[in-house]
Amino acid sequence: RRARVDLAIAELERTGAFDRSLLVLVSPTGTGYVNYVAVAALQYLALGDVATVTLQYSRRPSPLSLGMVHTAREQNRLLWLRILQRLRDRPGRRPRVVLFGESLGAHTSQDVFLHWGTLGLDAMGIDRALWIGTPYGSKWMRQVTRGDRLDVDAEAVAVVNDHAQFAALAEQRGSSPRFVLLSHDNDGVTKFGPDLLWYPPDWLGPSRPRPEPVVAGSPRGIPPAMRWRPVTSFFQGLVDMKNAQTSSGAFGATQHDYRADLPRFLSDVFGLPASEEQLVRIEEILQARET
Repeated sequence: RRARVDLAIAELERTGAFDRSLLVLVSPTGTGYVNYVAVAALQYLALGDVATVTLQYSRRPSPLSLGMVHTAREQNRLLWLRILQRLRDRPGRRPRVVLFGESLGAHTSQDVFLHWGTLGLDAMGIDRALWIGTPYGSKWMRQVTRGDRLDVDAEAVAVVNDHAQFAALAEQRGSSPRFVLLSHDNDGVTKFGPDLLWYPPDWLGPSRPRPEPVVAGSPRGIPPAMRWRPVTSFFQGLVDMKNAQTSSGAFGATQHDYRADLPRFLSDVFGLPASEEQLVRIEEILQARET
């Protein structure tokens, strides 16, 4: 594990990654996949002045890689601490460090800060973070979104379904949340867990998000007619999780597909401002590449 981290650090040095203005830490999905739409969008938004680093921890699909979460967590922690040390020892200008994770990659990157709340991200010098499709099993997610913890800056955290919801929340708070979990309300991956066998989850409780009309993208809310049933809800959730991972088309923003969400979220969350015209152009280019 240390040898692989040494190789990653050497590659960062060789490519001049520490000379860029933005350094993106990524934890991949179980197969080692990193969302290429996110990487391309970042290149456009940062005008190429960005470097991305990741370390693979498994070669199997995410549902078959759950046993590798511990390995991924320790590997990520070791690499990111080495990067932090390298930046602290670096004279002159340093890049801003941000974090990105998708699906199991969101889970394994959040696990690095388990029991640290948002204080852990600040301590490791991570300026912003965007996670998409966080699995229901992430304990860190539950820690920072439930209750009142001394190690959590609640104003810095947001869980949203779409960009309009994010923008409304930022306006309401008077500042943009720094650590954002983008989780579509109709994404079964963010809803399914073994505890569905035994008791009703929060997302089916009284505080469930109410359905709202949405012009395009992921529909908001949980249907009020949905009820928890022992065993039955577990298998329904299992089917929903599997179906959610089917691509919705050329450029989607629904269920477990977050590609069309990425340009605007990366611009706002990572502090890479772009005009509306530029964002539309980036979205058009990315969609054309997908087609």
